[in-house]
Amino acid sequence: MAISNRQPGLVFGTPSHGNEGSARPSRGRVCGQLGCTTILSTYNSSDLCWLHTQPSLRPPLASA
Repeated sequence: MAISNRQPGLVFGTPSHGNEGSARPSRGRVCGQLGCTTILSTYNSSDLCWLHTQPSLRPPLASA
């Protein structure tokens, strides 16, 4: 629980921006790919494991 001060934007206490366990997906979820039995982490918000997720295309790093 955060306590607000008289100054706007100044808040004391623990942050409350999605770090709660209820903000993460449930435990024991299985990869959505047919036949895959990989159990997904609660920190993985995707429905697929890393093996069945399409790679994200990122631009190459700029040369120095």
